Amino acid sequence: MKILLLNPPTYDNRAFIREGRCNQEQGVWSTLWPPITLASAGAILEASGHCVDILDCAAQGIRLKELLARIKKGNYYLVAWATATPSINSDLALAGEIKAVASGVKTGVFGTHVTALADECLDDSHHLDFIVRNEPEESLKGLAEALEKGKGLEGVMGISYRDTRGHVCHNNRRPFINNLDNLPFPAWHLLNLDPYRLPLTGEKFLILAPLRGCPYQCNFCTAQTYYGRKIRKKTVPRVIAEIEYVMSAFDIKQFFMWADTFTSDREYVLEFCQHILKRRLHVGWTCNSRVDTVDGSLLNTMKRAGCWMISYGIESGDQKVLDKARKNTTVDQCREAVRFAKDARIKVAAHFVLGLPGETAETLEKTIKLALDLDPDVAQFYCAVPFPGSSLYELAEKQGWIENRNFDDFRQDNAIMNMPGAPPSVVNYYRRLGFRKFYLRPSRFVSFSKLLRAAGILQNIKGGAKFVRWMANSS
Repeated sequence: MKILLLNPPTYDNRAFIREGRCNQEQGVWSTLWPPITLASAGAILEASGHCVDILDCAAQGIRLKELLARIKKGNYYLVAWATATPSINSDLALAGEIKAVASGVKTGVFGTHVTALADECLDDSHHLDFIVRNEPEESLKGLAEALEKGKGLEGVMGISYRDTRGHVCHNNRRPFINNLDNLPFPAWHLLNLDPYRLPLTGEKFLILAPLRGCPYQCNFCTAQTYYGRKIRKKTVPRVIAEIEYVMSAFDIKQFFMWADTFTSDREYVLEFCQHILKRRLHVGWTCNSRVDTVDGSLLNTMKRAGCWMISYGIESGDQKVLDKARKNTTVDQCREAVRFAKDARIKVAAHFVLGLPGETAETLEKTIKLALDLDPDVAQFYCAVPFPGSSLYELAEKQGWIENRNFDDFRQDNAIMNMPGAPPSVVNYYRRLGFRKFYLRPSRFVSFSKLLRAAGILQNIKGGAKFVRWMANSS
């Protein structure tokens, strides 16, 4: 018998990315991210002797009816899937759909939402057997072994479930994986990798996860719920070995460094770059960063080692809003970090969060002005969402800012917190205004045209169409 790991479909067939703190529909220009957690969990389960299938229903276009047919015929004893806050109603309902076609299959979920609200989720779905809390791989392995051997669940750390009397049990929290070098390479061979392509160029790419954990205190983020506060790193030789494996096995040379702040340890990044240069690896890569963790010298080295885009969480153009969000960065640092990247000829993706505590129409206008002044290559404007697992959720609940608790509406394109000075209608207005002001400038059309020409004629058409759809959905 086998285990099935899923990025599940939704009832309305929206393609969701459910990866740690990232709870969203397809990314910029309809980009789909390779499901690193599923691939990592699959690798650990395979290494322990389990037979595993992985389905990314969003990437493969698998709808609910087809998924259920596969499960009915699949001889699975455990089906486990990733969840996200804006899709949680659909995600939890899937357990009942599975039981209807394969009553003997055990069902389990993981993700930040179910970790934060485990009791509520088990109450909402009586067909759900297990919740795997926090970092899921080792807990899934322990659960699979207990089920396969018919052992009790009391000793499986990191899971929540109902006992034989129907009482909810929360087993002890599992320690985070300390030595990440012990993880096997992600089981990308269990996935169809063709759908995971960069916007515009159409090149295939995969995710690398060189480190886990986030020590920063941003109140709107759930990163610590998934990977904890302590930064844990794979050694650089281990990361390089994984790059060389992916290049050889899958002929893929583009990578997204999956880390909340890849540049948090300057010496680690320099060592990584030096290994790439020394081994003459012809790769391209992008990463997430903070504006207070970069400098000109570091970014120039990253550029030489293949970094072509860096993502900064700018969040706001108002210092008081940044301070209330516990971002611990300054507007001046934002300006400097963007300038450093441009000087190094690294493209910049800037992310802005509108509707944080303390916002007013004036602070929202300052954020849009900052976006125009910085003029990054890509700008994303999100609404602040009080995701369960974040301190913003606790604050919003306490202050009574959440008037509609339908999690379907907890989306980054939709403001839901009714705060003094910035009700949802105001935040949504400024989000649309930000997209229009940033992307409908003549200079943006010129820059975008250059990108399209560089990508080739066929990808021009595809990239342009995706861009139009993305803009229409965003504004």
